[in-house]
Amino acid sequence: MKTIFLKPQGVKKILSGRLWLEKRDLMEIPALEPGELTRLMTKEGQFAALAYVNPKSKVMARILSRREERPDKNFFLQRFKIALKHRQAAYPNEKCFRLIHGEGDLLPGLTVDVYERVCVVQLSTAGMEGLKGEIFKALKDLLEPEAVVFKNDLPARKEEGLPLYVDLKGRLNPPIKVKIDGLSYLIDPLSGQKTGFFLDQRENRRRLARYVSGKIVLDLYCYTGAFALTAAMAGAKKVLAVDRSEGALALAQENAKLNRLEEKIIFLQDEVEKFLSYAPEAEVIILDPPAFIKHRRHFRAGYNRYLLMNRLAVVKLKAEGILFSSSCSQFLSLNDLKIILQRTTDEYQRYAQILEYGIQALDHPTLLTMPETMYLKALFTRVF
Repeated sequence: MKTIFLKPQGVKKILSGRLWLEKRDLMEIPALEPGELTRLMTKEGQFAALAYVNPKSKVMARILSRREERPDKNFFLQRFKIALKHRQAAYPNEKCFRLIHGEGDLLPGLTVDVYERVCVVQLSTAGMEGLKGEIFKALKDLLEPEAVVFKNDLPARKEEGLPLYVDLKGRLNPPIKVKIDGLSYLIDPLSGQKTGFFLDQRENRRRLARYVSGKIVLDLYCYTGAFALTAAMAGAKKVLAVDRSEGALALAQENAKLNRLEEKIIFLQDEVEKFLSYAPEAEVIILDPPAFIKHRRHFRAGYNRYLLMNRLAVVKLKAEGILFSSSCSQFLSLNDLKIILQRTTDEYQRYAQILEYGIQALDHPTLLTMPETMYLKALFTRVF
């Protein structure tokens, strides 16, 4: 294993708990393959951290441990056991959850979602790609899944010089049927968005349930219907759920039938912006769009897109109605979202009360020293 010596600022970053280092944090860098494991040392020769390095990436080194150890099967097995303990405490009796949330679980570049007997793994960095075999063996030992899907089709892999692919190990006949928070869902881990389901909105779906009884609800960007089903199950009078994806809506309709909620939900295939031009007024609107800001350089265009969609939603919201407005872009802060809502309500001479703040679910932990790990934020507002 090669050694890289750290500049003083690099040492400070590691001691402060940062898991990312850039080129300016490192002294002379030897010839390295993308993802190669290295020992990071102070200039005095003291061990500082185990990392993997990719000279092609802006984040050149990612920290795996501050102890001298090898990232083999046992390394991952111990990390997975710790993560599993916390997930089981957060969601007792639930069999679907995020086991590993990248840097939030001190494993940069690795995501693992568990859907009962299926694990879906995403490796976003060259370093984690190189450790794929050890990760697979650790998951097999800990969970004994029927299938492990390496859903490595993330655009971020291109920045690491990695190919995009999906690799299935084991037996799987999608879609698979699972239960989450008392509702049954069909999930496609092979061709669905992300890992097949949006586990990160779990807490926000639970919160929303208290506002929908007897109400007309619009679920915008509904995907496979998780918010719509939650609202219908919680007593909504009628839910209009909209998405542009034919495949997602087909699964959403099947999910409604599975839960005997098909008579309470109308699914519409359309662009959300177009739908809002003819949509009826509603008492609750769920606005959960995709990330409009995927890179910092696109902030202004994405910000304006969030502003537009919130404006269109508020126009359709009845007086004293509930607007759930969410953003999954790490580049849009909670304060940005608040300003968007303020600008929107000011424009239409309306008032908004913030009832609750929402963030990503408990199985998507935020590491205090890595603010990048908090990406999801939401506002529950009552608009007068």
